[in-house]
Amino acid sequence: MDPGWMMLYVFMLCEALAVAVLTMPMPSNHVRKIVITGLMSIWTKFPNLRYISYALLTLNGYYFYASYMWLHEDHDHSTTAFKTRLFREQRNAYLTGMGLGLFFILRRLMDLHTQLHAAREAQKEAEAEKKTH
Repeated sequence: MDPGWMMLYVFMLCEALAVAVLTMPMPSNHVRKIVITGLMSIWTKFPNLRYISYALLTLNGYYFYASYMWLHEDHDHSTTAFKTRLFREQRNAYLTGMGLGLFFILRRLMDLHTQLHAAREAQKEAEAEKKTH
């Protein structure tokens, strides 16, 4: 397997794991805070991870573009070699497109969970203040 595709595959698996964790139901706001601060601390504590992620995202975009362009060129459709290459390019387009999509879903989920945590904290403070008066 090509090392570039292997890196993109592992990157996509990591993204899928993070998205799965963020889409699971959170039993309490405290658990949500632990998950969000854990993921954000990993993202901010290791700037090299950020740079690698952006580089892999760029590589993902390039591979997606290359696969998409090959799929829309004129080819000899009668050979078995063409059908094999067509299958590979379609698979590659799906993998790279999913990797790109997961990255943006992950970023949005992090934003949503951060906003939800802040809103619930504000609601708890308002309820506690209302009980004291």
